[in-house]
Amino acid sequence: MSSASEANALDVLVSPAVQQVLDAMQAAEINPEDALEISLVLLNFLQEYHVENLEELLADERPDPISIAVWAADSARLKTARQLLAEVLGEDDEDEDDEDEADEDDDELDHEDEEMDDEEIDDEGDSAIG
Repeated sequence: MSSASEANALDVLVSPAVQQVLDAMQAAEINPEDALEISLVLLNFLQEYHVENLEELLADERPDPISIAVWAADSARLKTARQLLAEVLGEDDEDEDDEDEADEDDDELDHEDEEMDDEEIDDEGDSAIG
């Protein structure tokens, strides 16, 4: 059980915007399934943000391989978290088909990132040697 002082300590750790959302969720008296759905929506939002940033990094004339690797790894983690959360929710097959298509797009982007990272790292290694 958490005490009132613990709850107040946690409130200090979040931004005012986050606290406003948390207060609204508490006022709405959401059930655990609703909380899971909200979490899934937030993960989708974060994953889309990461994919957009990856696409921008890849489109850059001189992409930074370290940044690409970090953003790709975080995107993969978010994808895994989203998939696990969807399993907890027990989403129906119809939703899984849509996610499979999105996951295939993510996999293609991840594969492009890996190829680029390998090439960039090889180029950097060659210039350091030569």
